[in-house]
Order: sequence, then C-alpha cells, then structure tokens
Amino acid sequence: MPAEKPKKKDLRAFLRDSILGGGEEARERERLVRIIEIIHAMASEQQPKRILATILDAVIELTSAERGFLILRRGAGQGQVEVARNLDREAVRSPEFKISHTIAEQVIGSGEDVLTDSATDDPLLGKLASVAGMQLRSILCVPLRFKGETLGCVYIDHRFKRGSFTESDRKLARLLADQAAVAVENARLHAENEAQRRTLEELNKQLEERVKEQEVELRDAREKLARAALPPPKYDYSEIVGRSSAMREVFRLMDIVTDTEYPVLILGESGTGKELVARAIVRHGSRADRPFLSENCAALAESLLESELFGYVKGAFTGATSDRVGLFEQADGGTLFLDEIGDMTMPLQRKLLRVLQEGEFRKVGATQPTRVDVRIIAATNADLGRMAEQGAFREDLYYRLKVITIRLPPLRERRDDIPLLVEHILARIARETQQEMRRVTPAALKGLVAYHWPGNVRELENELRRMTALAADSTIESHLVTPLLDARRPVHGGDSTFAGRTMEDIEKSAILAAIQRCGGRRSDAAKALGMPRRTFYNRLRKYGIL
Repeated sequence: MPAEKPKKKDLRAFLRDSILGGGEEARERERLVRIIEIIHAMASEQQPKRILATILDAVIELTSAERGFLILRRGAGQGQVEVARNLDREAVRSPEFKISHTIAEQVIGSGEDVLTDSATDDPLLGKLASVAGMQLRSILCVPLRFKGETLGCVYIDHRFKRGSFTESDRKLARLLADQAAVAVENARLHAENEAQRRTLEELNKQLEERVKEQEVELRDAREKLARAALPPPKYDYSEIVGRSSAMREVFRLMDIVTDTEYPVLILGESGTGKELVARAIVRHGSRADRPFLSENCAALAESLLESELFGYVKGAFTGATSDRVGLFEQADGGTLFLDEIGDMTMPLQRKLLRVLQEGEFRKVGATQPTRVDVRIIAATNADLGRMAEQGAFREDLYYRLKVITIRLPPLRERRDDIPLLVEHILARIARETQQEMRRVTPAALKGLVAYHWPGNVRELENELRRMTALAADSTIESHLVTPLLDARRPVHGGDSTFAGRTMEDIEKSAILAAIQRCGGRRSDAAKALGMPRRTFYNRLRKYGIL
C-alpha cells in the first residue's frame, strides 16, 4: 500500500524530516535556509515596508510566536508600530493597543533585549498596567541596531503560552532584527535621496526659470542698447506702429531711401504693411506732391495687367475703342508701387526692365515708345533671389529692383510691438464705429502676444475687429482669444516653430490652417489672412491645395 502523501500544512515538517533530518539540528538548518531566503528577498524587493513584513513573518514563523510587531523610533525614545502581523501572515488591527509600549520603549532606550516566560508573573513587568490589562504571557523584544544606533525594536509575543521563546529564538530574533535595521536604514537613505532629488529638480526648475527671465532681461537690455545706438528717425513715421529694434532698423533704412530716387524692394510676409511703408517713403520724399499709384501684380491676368500698367491705343485689340492711359503714364513724375512683383509674368518683367533701364515703354498696339519718369517701389513676400536662381524671375530685373532692400519683420519677430499695435488698432476701430474703445485684459493680451500671427498685422486687425464685435462689454476677455490659439499652435518664446522652414512652407501652413478655421470656406479664409482673392487662389494652385 503506497505511503500517504503529506498534507500541504505539514509539507515543511515533511521536508525537514526527510531532507534535513529531524530534531534540533534540522530546525537550525531550516532557520538558516529561511534566513537566506529573507536575504534574497531583501535584495529583490524594492518596497521597504514589504521587506519588513517579510522579516517579521519569518520571525513569527521560526519562533512559533502568536504575533509580531516591528516598531520604529519616532522622536526621543518613542516608538511607532510600523508593521504588525500574526501567525497567519495577516495584518493586526489597531496594533498600538496590542503591545506594551513600556517594554518597547525600554528596549529602544537601553538597546537591551527583554525576554520573559510570563510577563504577568514577572516581578517588574507584572506591575505594568499594559501587561496586567492584556494578561500578556511570553514576550521577546530585541532592538533594531545599526552602527551603534537603535532604530527601533522587534516585538513578538504569545498571549496564551508560557515559556514560548528560548535563547535560540532570542539569537534568531537578533539576527533578523539586524537585517530589518539594514532595510530600515536603506529605506531612510532612499527617502533622503528622493527628497534631495526632488529638491534638486525644484532648484533646477527654478534655475531654468531664472535663466529664462535673465534671457528676457538680456534681450530687453540689448534692444535698449540697440535703440540707444540708433539715432531717432529723421522723418515722422508715426503711422507705422513699432518701437522694437527690428522696426527701428526699418525706419533707419526708410530714412536712407526717402532721400534718394533709386528703386526700392520691400520684402515681407503678407500683412506686414509693405504698402504702408511705401507710402511713408513717398510722403517724405521729393515726389511727395506727385502721383502715387499702386497695383497688385497677382490680382490680374497677364493681358489685363499689361493694359493696366502700360495702357493701349485704339484698335490694339477687339474692344479697344479708344486710347487707354496706363498707370506708368499716370504716375509720370511720381511713384508706382507694384505689390506681389514675384507674380509678374516673364513678358511683363521684360517690359518693366525696359522702363527701369530706358525710362520708356510701348503701349499695347503702339509703334512709338512713351517716355516717363517714374520711381518704382516693388514689394513681394516671395524669395526673389531664389526665384532668379531657378529661372522663375529675371535675374537682371531682380538686381535692378534690389538697389535698396527693406525687409519688414513678421509680427512674431517683434512681439514687443503687439501691445502697441493692439491699442492703436482698437483706438482706430473706436473712431470708425464711434463707440467706446475696448480694453484687453492681461490674460487676453498674453494670448495675443503668444500667438504666431501668420497673417501678421492684417490678421491682428481682423481678429481685433472680431473680438470687438463679440465682446459683451467694453472689455476683451481671454475666452475671445482662445479660439484663435486653438486654431493655430502658439509659439512660446523664440521662433523655434519656424526654424529650418522655408517661407513657402510657412505660408502653406497658414493657408491650410485658415481654411480649417473657416470651416472650409476659402473666400472667408482669404479675408481672414487679408489676402486678395486672386492671390489666395494662386497660392492654392501653387501649393497643390486645389
């Protein structure tokens, strides 16, 4: 008949008797194995409290204690129960009421063990109110010591059995208590390191914020020095709002070109105010009392633009029933502003070059040239230099136009001017509508300054008109700015969003964002960007959006 298989609860005893041999020697070997297991668990476990629970479970198991408590020193000699377990490896509820705090504090204070077969019968311990009240029997309490310092104690007891603990149990408890002390100290060091790490992170964060503040202060100081280094403008450009160093450089160049008769090329994104700059140059120049005419080269087809610029004679084509005077002839002695010059076709570029070189042109259908004295101010948001390299723009015309070049900075490069522009535009809106001027809250102004404004000043004006119409009272709150910020991602500090991107890429992104914000309505998107409809649709074809 086969031997009966041992039950699970007797498995440890079965292994001890069959493998280690029976008796006290086997028990000591089992304890040694258990201690090795605990050391291994300490090496692999990351949670300090779970390590302490593992050690306490081992103490209870190997000493046959009823309960165990691991108490740590808190303050001067006082102890607090950190872990409390019973024989079934369950947590003991309300452990602070289940032990003799006097015994625990005595061990913590003296660093000496307490071992009693029956605390109630002990001449000294039996007088303690906690011992008498709880009728405590066997108690073993050993200190947790680390490098000569007592960190707490391991307290085990058996309420119903006298003489439960032996000298061998005391030695075992001391050994495991030393392991618990190492775990406690490691946990303390870990907590200190974590606290130091968090403190260091907070200090680094504060340092980064301070560095950013100093960068802003340094930038402001540099701009102040730059403004101090630049003399005030020679002419009054008060209609162009801007005090930033970038705009002061624009004013310096405007002073130079105003006193000359050379062609001027104004570069800048859509909405930066290129025509405004052109008019300011003319108003203070020698041709101020002569005609100033303007034409958008992207707004008309080639044949219409040719007739508009150069005029035609009667009979030049079907429908030409009389002579037509073109803009060049009308601007004779004055100035002609050609916006979006990059969209001009090659044949028209050739005729424009002749005007610049020879001072003459031929009307459509005419056989004789017409001489004129016209100063050309051209503007574009395209990279004419690259277009010339690629053969998309006449190189000789490009060099004729760029005798003096003025680059208008986009609004994102002169954020310091945004509060001034907001106040200026709101004042103008108030005059036009004959209503009270709206005020912008600090939170709303912060959002306006943070936004990257692909449509520049023109977009800013359109948005302020929208916010003025939607404002419930005389104040523009931040919730009116939120849809704008949600539609296009704002830039926080610097211009890293545009780093490494071409002007065409930026413009394409702005157009796509405007279409999305306007619910797919392209005409509304063109208005939102302040872009002529023909120019807008030309851009759609150029970027493959149509």
